[in-house]
Amino acid sequence: MPFRDVCGQDRAVRLLRSAWAGGRLAQAYCFTGPPGVGKRTTAVALAQAVKCLSPVAASAAGEDPDACGTCRACTLIAAGRHPDVTLTAPEEKTVITIDQIRGVAARAGLGAYEGAGKVWILDPAHEMQEPAANAFLKTLEEPPTGSLFILVTTGFSALLPTIRSRCQEVRFPPLAPEHLRTILERLGRSAEDAAAAVAVAGGSAERALAMNASEVRAARARLVEEVWSALDSLPALLDRAERIGKDRDALEDALEALLAFTRDASVAGIGPSGAALLSAERRAEVARVTGDAPLAVLLQVHAAQREAQQTLAWHAQPRYAAERMLLKMRQALGRK
Repeated sequence: MPFRDVCGQDRAVRLLRSAWAGGRLAQAYCFTGPPGVGKRTTAVALAQAVKCLSPVAASAAGEDPDACGTCRACTLIAAGRHPDVTLTAPEEKTVITIDQIRGVAARAGLGAYEGAGKVWILDPAHEMQEPAANAFLKTLEEPPTGSLFILVTTGFSALLPTIRSRCQEVRFPPLAPEHLRTILERLGRSAEDAAAAVAVAGGSAERALAMNASEVRAARARLVEEVWSALDSLPALLDRAERIGKDRDALEDALEALLAFTRDASVAGIGPSGAALLSAERRAEVARVTGDAPLAVLLQVHAAQREAQQTLAWHAQPRYAAERMLLKMRQALGRK
């Protein structure tokens, strides 16, 4: 997949394409961002650009420099079989071991089989054991000529600071809904299924492809309705807080569903211009759950949910964050 086929990561692609075309590639990059947003796909695109036998030059017609995507090298890289492009991934207990990194160091010093340069993709790089990370640092300190290292990670801060300092960070944000929808439709999803998956995937193609969109949508609708219903009774509220705050993952999922619903409710509350942005089914769902709550109240509810998200990011206990959020929602709605 050449650069032109990477969807939704224009800034990262533009930076890497410019560096490659201008002969200014760094020897090590760290692609950071949430799962399923195109980091590994872009790493493969960069590897194809580096090793392509018939690269496409920039043209007066506006065509950007890129790999051809069809030569033998590009085809082998896409299939994961090019001898000069190596993916290093966890093998034992979901970690990258020191033996794997020693193998990388030993092979990196050898000449390329074809053309100039070798490409090493470590994904997920933050899964290196500490001895492996220290061994890899030695390779980064004295990188073999012609080697390009691409570290792919969802946990940039989990890497050794000395490794981070030797890599150029390239950030990959969550995919915008239109880009995620394009990816899903390319992969054969119907427009209806793609739209349903986009609504609950949080900008991640990986999550969207793994889920049954209609089942997830139904489950999130139930959760939202149960949470809002629990606001009428303090005992029910505390019980619901215990359920959604049973662990960090459960609360993160609940917050995604609640925030998405409250955003839609707020949009509907703007008036006809806002309501027109939602489907009739979604407008009916919002009205059934929120009743006649005015926009100002919905914005307070949204603020309570965002605060819970931030509190969780600060490593607060999930149960505490859930209780505090639901109590603030109850107060905003004036429930007694």
